[in-house]
Amino acid sequence: MSFVPRASTFRGRIRLSGPVAKIFPLFSPLGEKNWVPGWDPELLHPPGVPWAEGLIFRTVEESGPAIWVVSQLDGMRHRVTYHRVEPTLYVARVDVSCEPAPEGVTEVSTVYGYVGLTEEGNRRIGAMTGAEYGAKMERWTSWLERFLASAR
Repeated sequence: MSFVPRASTFRGRIRLSGPVAKIFPLFSPLGEKNWVPGWDPELLHPPGVPWAEGLIFRTVEESGPAIWVVSQLDGMRHRVTYHRVEPTLYVARVDVSCEPAPEGVTEVSTVYGYVGLTEEGNRRIGAMTGAEYGAKMERWTSWLERFLASAR
C-alpha cells in the first residue's frame, strides 16, 4: 500500500496595538526573535539578506530541525508566506497578513496548512485541533503585546 498524505488547515486572527508598519516586520525571521521565546533562525541564503522572497533559513523546532523558505513576500500589502519543511514529519505553509484597523490597531490573519510526509507526520496532523491553534494565537498575542509594551 502506498503512502497517502494527510492535510489539515487552521486559521487564526489576532489584534495588536500598533500600526501595521511596526507590526508586520515582527513576522520576519529576525523580527520574531524579539517576541518568540527560544526563536533563533539561522539565515542561510542569500548571504546577508535578512528578509526577502526566496530567503532560506533554518530553525530547531520541538520535533527537530526545520528548513524554511520565504515563498512570497509583499511588503506593500503586509503579507508573507513561508514553507516550513520538517522532513520526518510534514510540510507546513504559513501565511501571515496584517491589515490596519481603527485606533492604531493591526489585525493579523494567519493560516497554517500542513501536509504529511510520513505516517508519523500524518499522526501528528491528525492530533492537531482548532482549540490548540486558538491557544497558539493567544500565546502569540501575549508575547507580542508584552514585546510591544516594552518597546514603547
